Amino acid sequence: MTDIWQTALCDLKAKVSAHNFDAWFRNIRFHHQQDLTVYLEVSDDFFKAWIEDNYLDLIEDALRSTTGARIEVVIDVEGAFDAISEAFDAVIDLEERPVAARMARIARVSQDDTQGSLFPERVELVPLGGAEIGANPVIRATLSREEELQRRIQAAGLNPRYTFEEYVVGPSNQFTHAACAAVASKPAQSYNPLFVFGGVGLGKTHLLQAVGIEILRNNPAARVLNLSSEHFMNQLITSLRNKDMNSFRMQFRNNCDVLLVDDIQFIGGKDSTQEEFFHTFNALHQGGKQIVVTSDKPPKELPGIEERLASRFAWGLIADIQPPEIETRLAILEKKAEADGISLSKEVGMLLASSIRTNVRELEGTLIRLGAQALLVGSPLTLDFARQMLKRMHVEQGRQVNVEQIIRVVAAHFDLKAADIKGARRTRNISEPRQIAMYLARKHTSDSFPELGRKFGGKDHTTVLAACRKIEGLVQDEDDQLIALIDELEALLIR
Repeated sequence: MTDIWQTALCDLKAKVSAHNFDAWFRNIRFHHQQDLTVYLEVSDDFFKAWIEDNYLDLIEDALRSTTGARIEVVIDVEGAFDAISEAFDAVIDLEERPVAARMARIARVSQDDTQGSLFPERVELVPLGGAEIGANPVIRATLSREEELQRRIQAAGLNPRYTFEEYVVGPSNQFTHAACAAVASKPAQSYNPLFVFGGVGLGKTHLLQAVGIEILRNNPAARVLNLSSEHFMNQLITSLRNKDMNSFRMQFRNNCDVLLVDDIQFIGGKDSTQEEFFHTFNALHQGGKQIVVTSDKPPKELPGIEERLASRFAWGLIADIQPPEIETRLAILEKKAEADGISLSKEVGMLLASSIRTNVRELEGTLIRLGAQALLVGSPLTLDFARQMLKRMHVEQGRQVNVEQIIRVVAAHFDLKAADIKGARRTRNISEPRQIAMYLARKHTSDSFPELGRKFGGKDHTTVLAACRKIEGLVQDEDDQLIALIDELEALLIR
């Protein structure tokens, strides 16, 4: 259910201003669900009253949209739903009750004096027995090394789930993943700055945060600062209003070892923000500090970005993420289903992977919604159920490809008959199309090699295996003519 709440938060973020989202929604914590009631926690009574008076209907609508059920929401102050002591919960189970969830309100960035790590947001913690967690030596002493790492990850504004281990690698993102891993292993030594760009929902933020998490794993004392470009701009505005630019510059230029900035395109056209970021970039780069930024476009195509800043983004490495191919989409679904305990059949996975092709976030969100709906109505997640729910969600369903369709499409392209592809003749003008058809059938259906052998005219499974390996080898060797041909055939099938 936690993932459903995260999906609902994404929906809320699109409906309210960034300022209101950060002020009122970001630190609401999902506690538990009972039947069709969701219980959420907030930091104090004022927060609770404001949310109930102004945003309760909006939150319920987001959850209903996410689950397809008439969800009711109950909000209370943190700890009200618990029967055990908050103080020991905070120490015993940091992952379920993160320190970040105990923030009373967001203020400004400050530095942890005892540990030297830079906090992306200065927070005021609700006292535990008259003392803050960070100030209580008894509680701090009980934290294991892993718990301390999780505390630092959260304090740096990083999502602990956005690790390299949880990222599914495929041909569309393999290069960028390798570049991020290299930066994480040797900050400021490989590819500085690293500029990652790609479309919405392709995993840029995941990789960005994975870099920060891996750096903290390797060096817990590293001062990692992760924030959005909008957050950077808001910090600048606040500093200008308070006439406190020295603190702002100290924060970003002197107290930072690794700067991670998401969605840099949003500073386009904002001259003062670009001016300050330009000088911040120079100070960090000259000081041997690592910089990683993400964007939806390459530097030279960013509207409203000054040329001098765009040129600096190109000093290091520019890496792009392309929409994932169907194998990667299927692997993403399977990994997400395993993590969330959703029973996902090969057929339902293929349906989703062929229906949602360009946005990983939407792909995972749709799986979560299907899983939630199946759970709520007590139905298994069958192919028919998934089709029905996708129709209600107004998701255009991809064509379901079978072996007969593939054989017909390939045969027509090569001016052959389907019987030729299934037959025993081994002349070159038939054997090569047959091998391509076998490769496509293995790629786009869930049939095993023996099943494919039977459907290709009673061939032995080793024949199909050899054909698939041959075509895969040519694709990996970047046979441009073959790759273009396969792309053309796939466009006629499901893409």
